[in-house]
Formats: sequence, structure tokens, C-alpha cells
Amino acid sequence: MKRVFCATLGCDKNLVDSEALLGRFALKGIQPVNDPDVADIWVLNSCGFIDAARADSEETLRSLVENKEDRILVVCGCWSQEHGDDIQKRFPGVDIVAGVGQFDRVVAACLGENIDQASAAAVTGSAFPLAGPPIVDDPMAVDYTGMLDRPLLTPPHVAFVKIGEGCNCSCTFCRIPIIRGKQRSRSVEEIVTEVQGLVARGVTEIQLVSQNTSDFGRDTGQNLLELVSSLNDVDGLRRMRLLYLYAGMVSVDDLRRLLDLEKVAPYLEIPIQHASPRILKAMRRPGGSKASPDFFNALRQDRPDLVLRSTALLGFPGEEEEDVSILADFLAAVEFDHLGTYRFSPEKGTPSAEMPDRVPAEVTHDREALIMDLQADISLGRQQARLGRTFTAVVDEIIHPGTEEAEETHRILESFGEGAWQDEGEHTAFAGVLRSEVSLALCRSYHFGYDLDGIVVMPADDLIPGQWVEAEFRAVTPYDVWATDKEGNRDR
Repeated sequence: MKRVFCATLGCDKNLVDSEALLGRFALKGIQPVNDPDVADIWVLNSCGFIDAARADSEETLRSLVENKEDRILVVCGCWSQEHGDDIQKRFPGVDIVAGVGQFDRVVAACLGENIDQASAAAVTGSAFPLAGPPIVDDPMAVDYTGMLDRPLLTPPHVAFVKIGEGCNCSCTFCRIPIIRGKQRSRSVEEIVTEVQGLVARGVTEIQLVSQNTSDFGRDTGQNLLELVSSLNDVDGLRRMRLLYLYAGMVSVDDLRRLLDLEKVAPYLEIPIQHASPRILKAMRRPGGSKASPDFFNALRQDRPDLVLRSTALLGFPGEEEEDVSILADFLAAVEFDHLGTYRFSPEKGTPSAEMPDRVPAEVTHDREALIMDLQADISLGRQQARLGRTFTAVVDEIIHPGTEEAEETHRILESFGEGAWQDEGEHTAFAGVLRSEVSLALCRSYHFGYDLDGIVVMPADDLIPGQWVEAEFRAVTPYDVWATDKEGNRDR
């Protein structure tokens, strides 16, 4: 049996695309594997959102080309959607170049279907000839299929569920509508069927994603509340998380209705990008001034347990120190639990690429550092309020001593030395954990999105992945939690 390995770069929407592509391979008898060394086919699902993402895609592809030997090498995704011809010219070792959503056509090309003399190469595993010009369609013509029956690249108890494709917004810095097209929502019925299938396979938590989740159903006559209410009725599903909501495109009352549903985690991701009215106007951000501190504080009025996640873009053309001060004041007023930042990248074809008054890179870097220092203090304060309390958490992974993952986990453990502790005596005893070689459980309470935020670290004892436990928060940093397991309160 032939085997395929897929390396995925970029966002969680791209991860779902990789899963859908691997599902199409599986239907053709090609086994998805996690180890690239045993695979006959390598796929790079690339990211092309900004310069840094394209550089990462190029570096990864270069490494794959250098080590491919007689494997079939495919590059697809956002980077190759726009730069397929250039990739083919610069990387002759790449056998197949495709854009976004071309799942069936990529599989057919790898199998040599409808390509002269390709079948023999695919069967024997010998060097594969170039499969002609890049497989790229207009983004609005792409039919995303294969979502219902797909292998997961996440732990088996958690899955991203993509509810739509494309975006109707016209933010001046963003190429997503160019790469992915306008908003196309999936039907409520199809998404519910997908989630029922995932739950039947052991998934207990889902994260709903799209380019603009607030806009779901605007093109089909359905809406987000209808979707989430239907998912709330899926037996066996324990928790769902809403990502990529736009303030100003959904009301406080609508969000309260969503949060009132039993299985919706009190966690919302609402990217603001900035807080300066002048910069928001130049960005053409939907909602703009509606995304005020009052909006977020109203959400927390009846739900003080609500976790808020956001992103901010620094260095937009024309940004001045006063604008950064406005952003800092906004963050202090709202107190997001989690904030990600990134730096402006002039993207070809976007209005902001032609705007004057570029902010020097070193200035943008300093502004980003300032904002992140402020956010670290805010996040720590939010975390400290949870010390000594017990929250339900799901075990994502068990880390054993001597592994590469153990080294990274040990660095997280060391960070608790500078963190805040519920009990100083326990802090002193924790030094023994640092010195010992014990297995650890990486978990998440509702405060942390999968592959987005920090983690809850606990002694593993006899815990297993996918298990739900009661975690007592004993120490916190701005990002992570050290907890102990309240035995006798576990799902088996």
C-alpha cells in the first residue's frame, strides 16, 4: 500500500483542507501517515497570507525538495494558488503544483489518472514527471469536498470544523478574498452530519472556524445561532468553541444567546486588529468603532467567566505613537485573556500596499513588543484570579521523559518558577518535579483553545488522552497553568 504524508502550514482552516485531501487519498487506497520517512507521496499544504508565511512555505519546500529522493512531491494551498508558475520554475523537483481546494485533482495527478505515462510511475514509485501546468482554478469555482470523511491531524478527541469558505469583507490589508474568494457557507445539515460522524469516532470537542464566522449563513438564508443550536443537540459532543467572530457584525444579544447554549464554551475569539478609529477606518474593518470596550465589557457583564481572545496588527501605514497609545488603553479597558500580534505586510493587490507613510520595521517591532509586554501583565492578572479554583479540563497529550516533547514541556515547567502560586509551600515542593523525570499531562480547560493558547500541565499519573478531569489551578504564568488532579472526578 502506498502512503502519503502532509505537512501543513498556516491556519486551522488550512489544516482542515489537509485533512480533506488526506481523506481523498484514503478513498483511493493511499494510507495517510505521520512519519514522512515512510511515505511515498509528500504534500506541502502551504500558507501565503503575508511575507513571513510565504518565506516559511518556501523554506519548508526547499527542505522537502532536497530530501524527496524518488517520492512524489506536491505543493498546494494559498501560496501556490497565486504563485504556482513561479514555484514550478524555481523548484523543478516539485512534481505537482496546485492551488486551494483541488483535492480530487491532486489525488488523480498523483495516481497518474488522465496523464500520459503517469500510471506506471505512480505504481512503481519511480520519479514522477511534472503533471503539466499548475492545477489552479478561480477561487469562486473551487468546490471544497471531502470534509465529512477525513482523518484528523489533531488528537482524536478534538477537531476543527470549517463552516464556510472565503470572506465578503474588504479589509485593505488582507488578500483572503483574492486567494479564497467570497463567502460560501456550508449548510447547517451538512455540518451537523459531519459533527455527528466525528463524535461517533471519539471527538468530544470541536472548534468552529471560517474566515468570518459572524457571516455564516448570510448567503444561504441560515444563521450562526441556527447552526450552533443544532450542534448543541448532538449527543456525545461535550464542548464547542467559536473562533473568528467580527465585532460589529454580531450583536451582544446574539452572542449571549450563543453562550447560553449548554455546550458552547464561554470563550470567544474576536479579532480587533486595532483600536484607533483613524487606523480602523483606513483598514476598512467591518464594525469599526462598534468594537468598543463597552461591547466587550457588556459581554462579560453577565458572564464574568468569559474568556476573550483577539489579534492586533501593528505598523499599518500611517500608524503613529498616538494610535498605539489608543490601542494600549483599549487593551487595558477590555482585558483580553489572550492576544496575538503580527506586523503589517504590504500585500500585492491590496489597497494598503499602495498607501504612503510606511512605518519602519524597527519601529513596528518596538511597538509590537510594547503591546505584548502590556498584554502579558493583563493575561497574568486574568490567570491569577483563577488560582485555587477547579475547572474541568481535557487531556490532549501525555509527555514521557526523554522525548523531544519533554524538553519543551520542561521549559514550560521552568516558567512557573517566575509565576504566581496559590501556596508558597507548594511552590517549594514543585522544585522536586523539576528535578524528577515524571510523565506529564498536557490539558486544556475551557480557557484555552486547541493549538491557539497556553496549556494546563498536570502530573500524568494514570491519565490518558481524551479523558476529562477536574484540574485545580495551583500556579499560573501569563500563558500556562500548573494544576493537580482532583482524583475521583474523572471520565473514563
